[in-house]
Amino acid sequence: MQADRTIIDAAIAWHLRQDEMSPREWEAFTLWLEADPAHASAYDRVAMDDRLIAAAVFPAPQAANDDMPLPGHRRGWSMRGWVAGGAMAAALAVVAATGMLTSAPSGTYVVATPDGQPRTVTLADGTRIEMSGGTRLSLDRGDPRTASLESGEITLHVRHDEKSPFTLQSGGLAIRDLGTVFDVARTGTRTDVAVAEGSVMLAPADARVVMTAGDAAAVADGRIVRSKVTPDEVGGWRRGHLSFDAVPLGTVAARIGRLYSFRLTLAGDLSSRPFTGMVAMTGTADRDVPHLADLIGATWRRDGKAWILASEATTPR
Repeated sequence: MQADRTIIDAAIAWHLRQDEMSPREWEAFTLWLEADPAHASAYDRVAMDDRLIAAAVFPAPQAANDDMPLPGHRRGWSMRGWVAGGAMAAALAVVAATGMLTSAPSGTYVVATPDGQPRTVTLADGTRIEMSGGTRLSLDRGDPRTASLESGEITLHVRHDEKSPFTLQSGGLAIRDLGTVFDVARTGTRTDVAVAEGSVMLAPADARVVMTAGDAAAVADGRIVRSKVTPDEVGGWRRGHLSFDAVPLGTVAARIGRLYSFRLTLAGDLSSRPFTGMVAMTGTADRDVPHLADLIGATWRRDGKAWILASEATTPR
């Protein structure tokens, strides 16, 4: 029981610090989550209870004579607002320990990774999801066979179940597992899907498209553009290998920026230029950005922590 309370206290502490954590603290937080499944479970409960507290309507504080409400009172306090009153940590610990604000163990929750901080999530059904940095994934405790990719990139290792197929939602696109390992990247309204093993079915609007190992597709604005990929390259971002087929350089820069937290700015019309090829990354900006510039035929310069790329015809000033 004491161990459970210690884990809950740690989860609350991590949650309260999230808005101001440094990259080193994010790394420590990720290691803490992965050290024990109980850590991730406790953190998810704390995060969910925080949302329930924020949505709740609390009675307005009253003055001692009960005639006049205290000035500046707020209804529906968030965790960070209430903690200033000194009672939040203890109260939330009780909530997390007893679940008194949780009507059922099911419910959606979000797992998010900061730029440059990948993470692996294992669902209750055994499905494993590897998340790139800068990724937001919505999951459901009551239904481990569904997920929604809000932004970023993931590689999924799905435990196949014919009676209950796994479905990933990405914007208006539904991706249904037919027994597979596949990668999905979402940038803005564009979703890229590539299959390493097995097959998936895409269901955008009224269409139905089945993809097998070695198939890739880009889906945007209701259009599907299919292509081929080497199965071993699917999910290559986990090894620093990123493959693209006629992908706008703006999307290339966004995926690299999420994975390594590089601040890349593309000048002029460079972001709309299509790029086909593989980029081998080391994770060191001083080496990777000049290499990327050479690959795409661009110039580069550094402005503080940001890197600015431009077509050779329009060198950035």
